[in-house]
Amino acid sequence: MSARFFLMSLTVLVVAAGCAAQAPVTRAPEQLYLAVEVRENGQTVARPKVLGFEGKNITVERRQPNSTTPEFRLVLMPKEDGQGYGVKLDLQLPSGRRLGHVGLLHGEERRVVLDQDTELKVMLMRVDSPEFKALVQRTPRLAKSAI
Repeated sequence: MSARFFLMSLTVLVVAAGCAAQAPVTRAPEQLYLAVEVRENGQTVARPKVLGFEGKNITVERRQPNSTTPEFRLVLMPKEDGQGYGVKLDLQLPSGRRLGHVGLLHGEERRVVLDQDTELKVMLMRVDSPEFKALVQRTPRLAKSAI
């Protein structure tokens, strides 16, 4: 009887240990780079380039000094979606608010039409990628002044 009890106890422990080993692993949110071009009526309104985290809202605003309302506001909400990312877009311009969504793979650029007058080009990269490092090294930097 004690051998049977021992085997049953051992089986329960092995099953419990196996279930505990399969507990979901939490990971830090992926750091992302997003470059956006906002066009309204064929004219470029803004070209923000931002760093943020997957799963966190990224807000970009432009306002005149002492103004209470922004002349441009864009909220990006990137979320991991399969092998890529889904990015919700919330754009506020003086002409009104527009909402959209785009699915992107790492390094991909896509055009998103929000309405007949407004479109965005959105590009996304993971910050820890060789492609992002190459982009950063390629970008010209302002020379330091000798003054």
